[in-house]
Amino acid sequence: MPPVTSDNDLPKLVNTTTKQVKRIKKLVSEHLGSTSKRVDRPPIQGMFSRTFFVTLADGREVVIQFRTEKLDLDAFKVAKGALGQVVPDVVALEDEELENEGACVYSLERLPGKMWVHGVAGKGAEGRIAVNRSIGRVLSKGCLADNSGEAGLTKVRSHLEAILASPLDEVVTYRPLLQGFLDKLNEIGKLPLWVSHYDLNDVNVLIDDSCEVTGMIDWELSTPKPFGVGLGRIHTLAGEYTGGEFWMPDEFEVAERAFWKELFDGMSKETRKILEKNINLVQDAVILGTLLDIFFWEDGKVGCGEISLKALPKFLTYRIPQVRGNAPPYKE
Repeated sequence: MPPVTSDNDLPKLVNTTTKQVKRIKKLVSEHLGSTSKRVDRPPIQGMFSRTFFVTLADGREVVIQFRTEKLDLDAFKVAKGALGQVVPDVVALEDEELENEGACVYSLERLPGKMWVHGVAGKGAEGRIAVNRSIGRVLSKGCLADNSGEAGLTKVRSHLEAILASPLDEVVTYRPLLQGFLDKLNEIGKLPLWVSHYDLNDVNVLIDDSCEVTGMIDWELSTPKPFGVGLGRIHTLAGEYTGGEFWMPDEFEVAERAFWKELFDGMSKETRKILEKNINLVQDAVILGTLLDIFFWEDGKVGCGEISLKALPKFLTYRIPQVRGNAPPYKE
């Protein structure tokens, strides 16, 4: 997806704030059945859009985004169908003039709450634990089918094959492990198909004052995957990167166990039985998800972050609570 890191990345029709606000007022009137009362910039801009918070005259609040590539609205619909109100409604605001110049405009429901990174400030350990517990509860509703099948493996397979074919020196050490996962992929496909967020982090999760999740945003690159493959970021949900190192705060294991407990407790008994029967496959899927997250695949190219790669040997020793029992999450 082409980055939009400044107004100049947009066509001349909307390459200044003044032009963008004028266009927003026009499109709101044409498509949303109201007029715009107030237009504000959010505290943080994404990498792929110019975004505005808009208050409408009828009291609704929406998010308007200018992009240079069309969104996959089906990704939002699938997630919302499973997870409900924590996923925003999204509609395209058709504008032939802009589209001819290579830009698209979308209106998204503005969800309540603050970004996790801001809302958790000052909440300490209890805040981190509460957010992880709530994320587990939300994602527990993510089952889409009793097994993933080939449809749920297509992008996972392509991602793995791209890593294995990559000339990156960093891949060499992990090539046998990656090949092993590719050979085992059909087995992992027996796990239930699950809603999986492409970039689950403390900017894309919204929380209220009690650190309960009120929203998950930016679903456009997300696709359903076998259960566990989309959960490879549990390391950084319960921990974080600080000063170039992966850091486990004192409450790490409490937060991590709270996530998994809510995840399993909140799903149907039938789904939980399938997963418990195949718990070792679940463990494999989580490690696979960790590898796919660190060796990311974007715009046809494989890359990796220096800091996350440094933490990978530790991450590969991770065992979920349902497998490790009372043992610590990582092996020394």
